[in-house]
Amino acid sequence: MGEIVVVGDVHEGMNFPYNIDPETGLSARALDIHKNLRRVAEYALESRASLFVIVGDLFDRTHVSPISRELVRRDVIEPLGEAGVEVWILAGNHDQPHNSGRGTSLEDFRGYPHVKVFRKPAVQGLEIDGIRVECILLPYMHPEQIAALVKEKEGREIPQEQLFVMGQKILQSWLEKKASGTKADLKLLFAHYYLEGARLREGAYPEVLPGEFSLRKEMIPEALDLAVFGHVHIHQVVGRKGKAEIVYTGSVERLDWGERGDRKGFMTIDPASKAWRFVELPCREMLRIEVEIGPGEDPTERILEAIPAVDGALVRLEVGLSEGQRERVEDRQIMERLKGAFHYAVSWHERSMAKKGIANFTMDPFSLFHGFVELNYPDHPRREELLEKGRAILREVVG
Repeated sequence: MGEIVVVGDVHEGMNFPYNIDPETGLSARALDIHKNLRRVAEYALESRASLFVIVGDLFDRTHVSPISRELVRRDVIEPLGEAGVEVWILAGNHDQPHNSGRGTSLEDFRGYPHVKVFRKPAVQGLEIDGIRVECILLPYMHPEQIAALVKEKEGREIPQEQLFVMGQKILQSWLEKKASGTKADLKLLFAHYYLEGARLREGAYPEVLPGEFSLRKEMIPEALDLAVFGHVHIHQVVGRKGKAEIVYTGSVERLDWGERGDRKGFMTIDPASKAWRFVELPCREMLRIEVEIGPGEDPTERILEAIPAVDGALVRLEVGLSEGQRERVEDRQIMERLKGAFHYAVSWHERSMAKKGIANFTMDPFSLFHGFVELNYPDHPRREELLEKGRAILREVVG
């Protein structure tokens, strides 16, 4: 009772090009994500939480489909409101527009009296069972927004190479002032940024992009009791600043093949003890099966041997074989073995036989495009969609 429930990096409305319901237009994989957010809300209701905080990226982009917004409204926002649970939503890099004047799907929830949406830094206080809680909220700001902030504070144009350093100094000063300027029994920071030193997962769909604004540990005020971050999808403790641990909630589901072994969940904070804990959520299994067919081996038999039980799992089968072996594969048997999977994709990597005096290359645009995607985006969650749309464009252009 009286807990603070914190969840981050939900990415409602994320597109997947398979298992799509023709009525709603939603992929069953997108519903996996929503089910886990609903589980977090149900936990908050059952535990009679006082505050429900989303530390960024509730949505996968600034504007998502009406059905995605409706699912959040129906299963999360309204039930929490009926139970008297306050909801705070921080804008993340995915659902924060580059232009601060533009609206987003987050605005849909501003009309609820128990919901607060934060697109700019703010401080909020509340009392939970007689305990005074002070929260500093630091939603994501894009580089151009940081530049505008620096210009506003300095009253002059700042050279490009100094913008981020100046931005860090301004935010650090603001954080220190807010953390030490009030008396509270519990002081918390909720933010959506990359904190230098945080561990990033391996994957082709990075949370953190080159050149984006980041924070340093030195910027975290020592007066805090806990700092909770969103943005990085791995749940982790980054370190400590003074008495405050610095923690990432991680995402609620495995959104990228680089996350296939990660534990996913949310955090709870007990205001009385100032203790936090991680609550794990169930995730769909992701199986990446890599098979190399040796010379003289039966390719079908070798592939079948490598495929474990796949019921309900997301499967990516990657087969490497020599030139001429692909024609010997019994596709029907492979498909039969994989049919229990939630979804599967098979890619074939044929090793060309070197031919003396002849360079092995192709000018076929379809092969070149396929090779480019395989080389640069092998683990992208929308890889199949990229291939499909790219081929369609090529067919239209090339004929």
